[in-house]
Amino acid sequence: MNKNGYGEIINGKSTYKMIADLLSIGETIGIGWTDELDTHLDIMFKLGLDAKSGNFQRGIKSNYLFVSIIDHTCYGFMPDTIKDGTYIQEKLNMNNKCGDKLAELINGIIGELNADN
Repeated sequence: MNKNGYGEIINGKSTYKMIADLLSIGETIGIGWTDELDTHLDIMFKLGLDAKSGNFQRGIKSNYLFVSIIDHTCYGFMPDTIKDGTYIQEKLNMNNKCGDKLAELINGIIGELNADN
């Protein structure tokens, strides 16, 4: 994965690909990530749920890409296509420059998940 001088994960092709590859084989991934501005987030990713019971609100399905930001928020994104950055920011309640970089991260992962399709 791409890292800065402090060992924090940063956006980049290697980061997106490694996370997507691990998600594709059923792994759950946690990263200490920075937007390279002034924010550090601890983020967990899971592609699909091992089990789901009942209907989730907001139309979230069991095969979505789940993004959890520790101490902040979480959401499930359909991993079929790149999302508008403002949509990701709205769902994760990160409407700032960090939200822009977070949207790049999530879209980079979604792009890699669909690279072979």
